[in-house]
Amino acid sequence: MRWLQAISAALALVAASGLTGCGIDPMTRLNEDIEAEDVEVRRVAVLQLTNLDDLRAVVALNEVFEDDEDLTDMAAVALVKKGREQVTDLKPDPIIEGIAALANNAHLSEHIRARATWILGEIGDREAIAALKTAAVAKLASAAVATLVREQATQALEKLGYKEAGRPFEIPMGTLIDRDLSTLPEPEPLTTEEEEPA
Repeated sequence: MRWLQAISAALALVAASGLTGCGIDPMTRLNEDIEAEDVEVRRVAVLQLTNLDDLRAVVALNEVFEDDEDLTDMAAVALVKKGREQVTDLKPDPIIEGIAALANNAHLSEHIRARATWILGEIGDREAIAALKTAAVAKLASAAVATLVREQATQALEKLGYKEAGRPFEIPMGTLIDRDLSTLPEPEPLTTEEEEPA
């Protein structure tokens, strides 16, 4: 992924120039903790990454989101927080570009792709519209229709004001801005409109 390589290269330059400061780098421990066998250790690490003001935390959270079934939803909310906080003039925005790549990767599970489209909608940046329009016609690797991805993309487009019908954010704007969150809200389970209870 181009965005992951760009962030990694920038971080390597910072580390090489000595701008990371003195002392112990918290990312060393957190990278180990997100790989721990104990889910509670991983959960605490995700929360700490959520509160850490470091671009490398985004890369680590993305890995958890994509690879840790137990913490996918928690990492998704953490990525929403990072996407809302780390507003950048860089175009394309590296966080949005990275999540968009997951949303439109037919080789990933439909659940991951659908949750990625949810993240794009919840971040609230209209830069995600192009990726969400692509996800709105998504297919699976088998060429079958990716119903859950399409539904979540449509809902995300409504949140961003692209569709005629509007939709409120599941996590209201402003609720994730506190740097020291002690918990993260749980997102609603992913369902299509037909699956939702009456």
